[in-house]
Amino acid sequence: MASRFLKVSCRDCSNESIIFSRATTIIACSVCGATLTNPAGGRAQLVGCNVVDTLE
Repeated sequence: MASRFLKVSCRDCSNESIIFSRATTIIACSVCGATLTNPAGGRAQLVGCNVVDTLE
């Protein structure tokens, strides 16, 4: 799968963020601080968010 940007929604506060699908760091929600992704080798592991849209 190619690298893409994803629009995700935080499961805790519903804030929407745009993240890179191959993020290599932990990404936290800018509103509530919940962990959205963890690094998992090549692709980010989505742990606290739901994908809303895939951006080209």
